[in-house]
Amino acid sequence: MPDPLLVSASAPAREFTYNLFRNRQRPELLCAVPEHRPVPSFLAPKDWMFERPLHVAEPEPAGFDDRAATVGVRFNGFDLFQITASPSKIAA
Repeated sequence: MPDPLLVSASAPAREFTYNLFRNRQRPELLCAVPEHRPVPSFLAPKDWMFERPLHVAEPEPAGFDDRAATVGVRFNGFDLFQITASPSKIAA
């Protein structure tokens, strides 16, 4: 039986897939919306573009924090985050 006081070194699995949207004027700013939630009205196509789905088993992008996203979704229905990688990695 595993020791209940030991914490796993691996991150817990994400609960669901998020749809990621990128801000057109500030490309380092992203919005994560759970696929089962409606897309917020402020994500207008003129200001935001669909980036990609973030599936449960995929590694999270730099700047995304699953715990913060869970809280943001609970209160707002979405999570805003900023990519923290260098500019050369953002364009990749």
